[in-house]
Amino acid sequence: MRLSILIVNWNTRDLMIHCVNSILRYAPPFPHEVIVVDNNSSDGSADTLINLYNHNKNIRVIESIRNLGFAKGNNLAYKNSAGEYIFLLNPDAEVTEGALEALVNFMDAYPDVGIVGPKLLNPDGSLQPSVRRFPTLRSAIAVFSGLHRFLKLDKYLMSKFDYTKQGEVDQVMGAALLTRRKITETLGFLDEKFWLWYEEVDFCKRVKDHGHKVMYFPGAAVIHHKGAGFSQMPVYLRKKTVAQSLIYYFKKNGHFWDVWIISIALPAILFAARFFDFLGLKIKPK
Repeated sequence: MRLSILIVNWNTRDLMIHCVNSILRYAPPFPHEVIVVDNNSSDGSADTLINLYNHNKNIRVIESIRNLGFAKGNNLAYKNSAGEYIFLLNPDAEVTEGALEALVNFMDAYPDVGIVGPKLLNPDGSLQPSVRRFPTLRSAIAVFSGLHRFLKLDKYLMSKFDYTKQGEVDQVMGAALLTRRKITETLGFLDEKFWLWYEEVDFCKRVKDHGHKVMYFPGAAVIHHKGAGFSQMPVYLRKKTVAQSLIYYFKKNGHFWDVWIISIALPAILFAARFFDFLGLKIKPK
């Protein structure tokens, strides 16, 4: 088996169908499998997927009795996979023609690369920024609070990155990320203490820390609707989830004072988010 495509779904049935159909439409010419973990969706996702694809031996649907989160859901799919390459794909994403084959060919050509991310496109065809530096205390608090709209974070956001050329980066977006089974067998896969958010950042950091490259490759494109599942959560719960992951990320990868400062700053930001949630305001995730 050359490629395992792992998808974790939560209440994004219609987008999930488009996602799987795009894989079927642009299937690579080598052995591959699609493993979908449904995180106890309430929109009939699991039944719909099973009814539509139970005849296809390359597609498996695993029903979870509870919402496992992104990391644990993907790890469940991974444990049931067999591919030489592992491709994380969000259910609100669609592969384009030749993308899967191009990504695998890229990894074959560059054995020192541990992770590669494709070019991400918005549904209207415009570019969706998908690479960043690893977060610092300043950038993390700025993005979490929304102050990044007013502060210069060009270095962290890699604002001047040339998306027309392949290049080495710190992290690629987990919406579409290809890695090697050799990497996951050595370093482990996603840390399940991240329920949602920052798990792919942590994975990219572990891969780079062990001497492998993380690359962006524009020769493969994936359409990403961005935040379809996450946006269903109330503002406060979204912020709380990100905060918990952010604190854990710095506990693993930062300094004591990073965690101390974030632990002081986040309660005030969470209080504001709770206030907006109480007013019924919806803040679209960035």
